[in-house]
Amino acid sequence: MHSQRATVTLPCVFRPGCMLSTLFLHGIVAGAVLAQEPEVAAGVPPDDFGRSFSLATPEQVGLDSGKLLVLTEWLQQNPFPIFSLLISRHGKLVYELYTSGLDREHAHYVMSVTKSFVSALIGIAIDKKLLAAVDKPITDTLPRRLFASDAEFARFANLTLDQVLGMAALDAPIAPHDPSPTGQRRLLEFSTAPDRLRFALTQALLPKKPAAFQYNDITPMLAIGALQYGTGKSAFDFAQEQLFLPLGFRNAEWMHQDAAGFDNGGYGLRLRPIDMQKFGVLFLARGAWAGKQLLSKSWVDRSFTPWNRSQPEYAEPNYGSFWWTRRDAKWPRHEANGWKGQRIAVIPTPGLVVTMTACFEDGGDDAMFCKLLDDYLAPAVRNSNGAKLPAADVAHTKLLQALREARTWQRLAASLEPRMVPTVANKESHRAFVDAAPPTGRGH
Repeated sequence: MHSQRATVTLPCVFRPGCMLSTLFLHGIVAGAVLAQEPEVAAGVPPDDFGRSFSLATPEQVGLDSGKLLVLTEWLQQNPFPIFSLLISRHGKLVYELYTSGLDREHAHYVMSVTKSFVSALIGIAIDKKLLAAVDKPITDTLPRRLFASDAEFARFANLTLDQVLGMAALDAPIAPHDPSPTGQRRLLEFSTAPDRLRFALTQALLPKKPAAFQYNDITPMLAIGALQYGTGKSAFDFAQEQLFLPLGFRNAEWMHQDAAGFDNGGYGLRLRPIDMQKFGVLFLARGAWAGKQLLSKSWVDRSFTPWNRSQPEYAEPNYGSFWWTRRDAKWPRHEANGWKGQRIAVIPTPGLVVTMTACFEDGGDDAMFCKLLDDYLAPAVRNSNGAKLPAADVAHTKLLQALREARTWQRLAASLEPRMVPTVANKESHRAFVDAAPPTGRGH
């Protein structure tokens, strides 16, 4: 249950026919804040923080408050449609910005960042021996009865989970990646299918070749199917148990579950930005959290080791297990990347995790995020190891004030679709997954 909260109606109007949305603001949070060294009462850590993820000032982890102030002023002067920006170093949160009256308790729609969470859940299931190794055929997990015929079953017999996670599986482009009439029609059929896993199993396979790659939102349903049949739970319920609760997530939601109880593998998660940070910090720490190994080091390494190329002409692979690797910057980084500006960037060399939520309708999010990292955040990194800098009280105070004022920036566009509006309350209901197996069992 949520504690009682004040409600604030924001001045935004949705598409024709949609109601004006009410956003729920947590009554005790002061808005955009710069994280400071916490004052812990009676040994109890502050809300959302603990051994693996805590608060610090920028200087305490080798960052320059003055440079972060310049970054904030740049964001103020350019009306980018961003809703949140959080920065941590070595597991210390130093920068927490929210616009549009939002605060820490709001969950944001993270688009294809969902895929990277699916990958983590697959890794956890493999660690727990609930799934076979990723180089095994998916037909080792998916029941034979899901396939229309023996020929269809045989067609998928050589497709591995590793190929699924690397987007080397289905030839099934849909909008917005394929805006053609065929892509639009396939999207409608996929979205309205009562069982999206069975729909995915009717799609064509990519030709077997070293550089096979197609980014689409149907392929992840194969991973969801393997996960849910392997664990006997919905992806969301398994995530809550194995990942979200240990990390202290709140207000998480997985939208667009189908009638058969399968969660949407390509998109649909709604998360608080601070919980996106925790996920990035978990990967930065190679799966360790509060003294426990939630995810094996080997799975994190596999996720961060790209083996497929999103474009054949690329000199190096840039895609791994539902994670992107970017090398065209000051520091190589690994990204959970969502449409319209959702990001979890893990940058191992300086130990940074940067998360952003936004709603770019013009496709400018990638260039903006790269500029933010290279031109504004990189200059704030004053040393390579995170060693403490002298306190910068004046710059720090100005930064605090700038971040408080950021909450007044109105960045929610009038045309914003309902799923993109951050809220505390859930937008949809969610059901447990029940395998509709015949009395004789699943069987192949």
